[in-house]
Amino acid sequence: MQQPHVLIHHVRPSHQILLHQALNAQGVFQVRICQDKAELDACLSSAFSPDLLIFDHAMPTRTGTAMLKRLPPTCPVLFVGQAGARRRNLAEQARSFGLHVIAELPWPLSSPALQRALQILPSPSERERSQPMEALTAH
Repeated sequence: MQQPHVLIHHVRPSHQILLHQALNAQGVFQVRICQDKAELDACLSSAFSPDLLIFDHAMPTRTGTAMLKRLPPTCPVLFVGQAGARRRNLAEQARSFGLHVIAELPWPLSSPALQRALQILPSPSERERSQPMEALTAH
């Protein structure tokens, strides 16, 4: 089975490390961390095509909304953490943009919950097969 490519965008460096380690513990080793919006844009524009994007649910609403609008609709999204009291729910917003939110996991991260979320993730070959159909139905 081909390893999924995972892209993490989380505000807190300590959480980035813990997410990376948790993914490695699940057998996912092709993990990349983006520190800011510019780096995320560069990753999404390059030949690197992530199979999963992991976002901080507590990122500022304006920043999160701008990032969600730039995501490819075929890439699943996983939110980690809780939305702030005065912030919009980014997972709901992602769904309204047509993105596939595979899970919303609270912090601290549960290994069994992460494992269940990763099992939902379509394999890279399944994503490739679904892209032509999505292109036909996008109009």
